[in-house]
This record gives sequence, structure tokens and C-alpha cells, in this order.
Amino acid sequence: MLAPVVTKVLNSKEVLIERVMPVPGQLIVTENATVVPFDHIGVCNFSQKLLKLPKHFRPAHFKKPGQFYYTNNLLGKNRRSVISAPYNGHLYAMPDGDFEFREDPKKYTLLSGVWGKVAKIVDKNAVLIKADTKDINLVAATKSYFAGELVVFPNPSHLLEKFYLEGFASGASDGKIIYVGNHVSLSLLKDAVKYGVGGIVAGSADTETYRFAVSSGVSFGIFGGFGDIATPDEVYTILNNVPNRYVFFQGERNLLRIPMPPEQEVSSIEPNNPKIIAEVEKGMRVLVLQRPYFGKSGVVDRVAESSIFVRFSINENPVEVRLPNFFILNNL
Repeated sequence: MLAPVVTKVLNSKEVLIERVMPVPGQLIVTENATVVPFDHIGVCNFSQKLLKLPKHFRPAHFKKPGQFYYTNNLLGKNRRSVISAPYNGHLYAMPDGDFEFREDPKKYTLLSGVWGKVAKIVDKNAVLIKADTKDINLVAATKSYFAGELVVFPNPSHLLEKFYLEGFASGASDGKIIYVGNHVSLSLLKDAVKYGVGGIVAGSADTETYRFAVSSGVSFGIFGGFGDIATPDEVYTILNNVPNRYVFFQGERNLLRIPMPPEQEVSSIEPNNPKIIAEVEKGMRVLVLQRPYFGKSGVVDRVAESSIFVRFSINENPVEVRLPNFFILNNL
């Protein structure tokens, strides 16, 4: 029996990862240099926070473009509402008549984020680094790019998710990509955006939550699918083994890229020649698309003429799954 193959995790060798400063500055690394994730490779001065003020905002004491305001100084009013400066910064009038308040520029340090070797310096503000990675496929993702430290919340308790998010957000939440568990609700995602979390990944979400993620601008991806689907075991195992590692969310390519140290060797993958179909055999892991097991993964117990019997745990009897309601999981 032949069945389609889906690859959830790819081991990739010597991929090029671009590290870019937000504004021109000074690179402090040279070509062919060996780097590790928290090496400083560039510095610049950059306004890291931006507040877009409402349409009817009227400034107070605004005399020139870039007017400076201290934290808690009166910025102006939006009709009857008073707006104060959330941080030290500068107020600018935009060509369309709106206003923006930008944080006072601070020193920004560009980290390498990976184990690897510098392949090329690009335009004095970007670096290309060759690195080995594990690339985890996302079923759906917002079309954005974001890099940051991975934070892994316990899996799979729904009750604990909000507790951990609130506790985590009391510290620094920007610059982080958070795995929140098997399922992310709309209310939890709204809280994450409110707290300034840069990236969110989870096993599953409903379509309303995904639409909110797209409209909010947050980097968001799911590993299992739409509905209430658990994160595949092999994916959660990888995430749980690399907390606090710098990772790269590449929404346009539907993947979460995790750098690997050189001692954890990975095999080279031919990106233009993936395995798309294979013979089903006993012992293979499969992703089931048949209710009531939709989104669950298990192991083939035996193969029949037009169906397979899948065991989800050693304590459960195998269940019949008919073609074409499953994929072979190819975890290279």
C-alpha cells in the first residue's frame, strides 16, 4: 500500500542564515570567523519602540519635528482622553497628518543567534552565517519573519497557559518566541499580543484565532492543524529539549528554524528532491486525518488491503484508519 509522506522535521546542513541590523551601524565580526549563538556581531543605535497615535490626537507643546518628551510627560489629547509618554522619546508629524512617538534611540546589539561560520558581510549592516539547523514544518503561519529566544510552556494544560503567560510577561516578553502548548485560544493570543510577545507557536488553533493573528501582526504558527489538535510528539520533544535557544520563525516558508551545535551532527537534505510517497509498513509513524482521531499521530500496527490499524499508545487497542485518511510521518 502506497501513501503520501509529510515531513515534520528536516535536518539541514550549512544553510545560510542572514542576521541584519535594523539600521546601519558597525559590524564587529569578519568573514570566516566562527560564532556561537550569543556572540555580539554588530552594534547600532535604534529606536526599539514605536507608538502610533490615534487619528484625532492633538499634541501638547509641540514646537518642532522630533520634539523630546520624558516618560509620563503629557504628549497630548485624543479628543477627551489624555495621552502621556510611555517612555523617553521623540514626537514626529507624519506626511498624512498622523503622529508617531518613537523611543529615544538606544544601543542595539546584533547577536549571531547560531553556531556556525561567517560566510559573507553584506552592505556593512548584514551578515550571512552558515549553520546546521532543525527545521520544523508549520501547517499554517502568518507571513512574517521573527527571530528570538524560544520559551517553552508546559504541555498540554489549558488551565496553566494563562498563568504562565502572565507570569512570564511580568518580565521581558518582547524578543521572545513562546510555545504555549497543544492549543492556543483567542483570549490567550490577545493577551500575548497585549503583553508585547513577538512570536507565538502552538499545536493548533481555530480559524478565528488565526485571523486575529494575521490582523495583529504577531508572528504566529501551528504545528498540528486547525481545531483542537495536539502538537506531534516528535515536535514537542525537540522544542522541550531546546528552551532558551535563539530560533528563527520564517512564516513565508512555513517553518520554525532551530540552530544546532556542531557536535549534534545533522545529515544533509536535498531540498529539491523530497520523498513524497512511500510503501506503508508496520512500525511507521502516521498522522491520522480521520475523526475522531483527526490530528493525532500513532504507529502502524498492521496493514490491510485498503486500510491500516494504528496504535496511539501501548495501552490502547489499534484502530482502523482507511485510505486516504492518513500521511506517513517522515522525520529525517
